[in-house]
Amino acid sequence: MGAAIGAAFGGDGNVSRGDILNVVKENKELCAGAGVGGIVAMSLLAWRQNEALDSTKNNSGLFQWSSLFYRKGGAITNFINGLPYVMNLAPQATVFLSIWLREKTGKDWAAFTTFAIGFGAVPLADLIIGEDSYNPTPDEETALRENKWFSFHLCAYVWAYISSLGAISYYIGKESGYIGGGPDKLSNLALAGIATSMGISSGFGIGCIHELIHRPTFVELYHARAVLLFSNYNYFWVEHLWGHHKRVATDEDPASSALNEPLWTFILKCWYQSALSAVRLEKKFLKNRGQGFFNLNNRILYPYLWSFAIDYAIYHLCGPKALTFQIVQSIITAFLTDNANYIEHYGLRRKRLSDAKDEWGLYNNYERPGWMHAWNTGDRISNWMLFKIERHPDHHVNAGRPYQILRTYKESPTYPTGYAGMFVLSWFPPLFYAVMNPLVEKAHRDYEQQLKDGTYEKIFPQGSNNISSVFKVVGEDFFEKGSDAADSQYDKIKGKTSVWN
Repeated sequence: MGAAIGAAFGGDGNVSRGDILNVVKENKELCAGAGVGGIVAMSLLAWRQNEALDSTKNNSGLFQWSSLFYRKGGAITNFINGLPYVMNLAPQATVFLSIWLREKTGKDWAAFTTFAIGFGAVPLADLIIGEDSYNPTPDEETALRENKWFSFHLCAYVWAYISSLGAISYYIGKESGYIGGGPDKLSNLALAGIATSMGISSGFGIGCIHELIHRPTFVELYHARAVLLFSNYNYFWVEHLWGHHKRVATDEDPASSALNEPLWTFILKCWYQSALSAVRLEKKFLKNRGQGFFNLNNRILYPYLWSFAIDYAIYHLCGPKALTFQIVQSIITAFLTDNANYIEHYGLRRKRLSDAKDEWGLYNNYERPGWMHAWNTGDRISNWMLFKIERHPDHHVNAGRPYQILRTYKESPTYPTGYAGMFVLSWFPPLFYAVMNPLVEKAHRDYEQQLKDGTYEKIFPQGSNNISSVFKVVGEDFFEKGSDAADSQYDKIKGKTSVWN
């Protein structure tokens, strides 16, 4: 054990009790600061939980009703409206910050800086700054939809991610001596920190990838698929579009967690069942086109061959430690993606209408996905970083709405804080249940009352379009006239053959 700890601290494998005490002493201010920060965060969280239990008003926020970043105007206004989403690059910037701090301080644990910022500073900022409660007007929506800066920020993330992955792989090759033939200056602890930081950065990027796979153009879809190639996660988009969006908030959906289901068992189940579902869906897609599974048109199998080629190229050009970095960041990306799935529908369930099953023996006759089947938060900071994926009920009702015009309603099931903070909570199941279970019970009571007194149809906008992508045909699966997708960009593909026929 001592040798393992010694190696972790970058030494020669020998560590004494005095060494450990010295590390604690050197970082006592940091530990004290973390303790105070934790107390402040828990106090703020308790306050925000009480707000989330009140459906009569939105959670608090600084400038929460400001229309800034939503206003209709010219070129400068359009640029300003899109500017906050440059924050999606902040997690990647912290990876380079962590590398710089490690070199400047000589402390290998500084390589974990992204973890401290992403799951310490960001949740605290969300709790302090709070919610953006503003929903754009119809005129503002039109201007925002036509603003190309919002698509620019999505695609910019993709190129920044791929460039960062290549640059850091090269850095690891140099530090480990694989490139240039120098001494290995990269300890296992430093490697773990850099790989973890990159994985967290990529995990935060899921808001971008999620948005791109729902867009109606192949250019945007293939930007998303490029990231999935480099993160070894190629099946995600197939299962998300035609599995998750159809089965959401049911026991048949691997990505919808049940009440009192811990994250740590959910993740493994979700990985296995989501991959299985994606393969089934792709087999059906190919079979209906007269093609076998082992086909160049397979959107899962052959992309994985490209991913393995990328992994091998990293190994060949930058060495085994760079390959370790690549595998670790890929695993953390997948983990955080399904960590998001875990919290997004926790405990929420749609009513099953009959015992009808699909060809795989899964129940498939449920009420339409609605505004009460996903968790919502308008927290400003994490929504800017995650392309408003946190306004999740509107997304599942109207998957064709671009992120910049997603709406938030206080009557939807509401988190006490943003995704970053909810991630941290979910790592500690008893604490997560203590915060979330009362909110789950409230959500079920509210929905029952809304249906009983007829207020559901008055509170939330009409129309729905549950599945949206470049492959989607209007009317496929859950669709109701009145959704924005019915009247705009999807009119051109009405009447075409369904993706499954």
